Amino acid sequence: MTRDEFVERLGELLACLPADQVEESKEFYAEAIADRMEDGMSEEEAVAAVGSPQAVAEAILDDLPAVPRAIAKTRRKGNAVLWALAILGSPLWIVLALGFAAVAVMVYISIWVLAACVWIITAGLGAVGAAAFVLATTGIAIGHAPFVLAMTGVGFAFIGATLLLGAGAWAVTKQIARLSVLWVKKALSPFRKDRGRTSGGTGGSLSAEPHTGGNAASDGLAHFAVASPLN
Repeated sequence: MTRDEFVERLGELLACLPADQVEESKEFYAEAIADRMEDGMSEEEAVAAVGSPQAVAEAILDDLPAVPRAIAKTRRKGNAVLWALAILGSPLWIVLALGFAAVAVMVYISIWVLAACVWIITAGLGAVGAAAFVLATTGIAIGHAPFVLAMTGVGFAFIGATLLLGAGAWAVTKQIARLSVLWVKKALSPFRKDRGRTSGGTGGSLSAEPHTGGNAASDGLAHFAVASPLN
């Protein structure tokens, strides 16, 4: 099999993916074959080293996140099957999706209401402390020393409580924000791939360095885990 035949067949097998990802896949493996040919392999040997188009296509699809992978593999069997499953299953998945969305919104609102309540209490304590200091100034104006001392003590007590509770409110707010982010990531996890698994952590750059052994179908998996627009 020639390089052009390999690339053309790979494109046919990946037709269930977005067009830009198909072109990216074809370019990546064409370059991988070219690199092997530059190392001295014949065109047939370089293509054989990469693997069969079927094996490469399966490896690319298997490395997609769960939901896009299922959609892509279903598309390979025909869009009619996909639409049939979507329509037949709509009474179930629509109810489940609405239920999940309702629960998610209620949980999200509840945790931020909790944070808001803590801040409201903090603001109330601060207002009482400020009012006590204002009353202390009126005591100074009328020359009532015991009243001034009492109000000053109350003011400092409430301001101290405000600072203490404010620190707690800030910690609670940060924790809720962190948990909110984790919850969103968890909700989106079926549609995403763990990018920490990609080799080198260099982002989405292409790398088609030649390998002297092994199968290039597995070599390209880390690249597609990053570059896939379905991630």
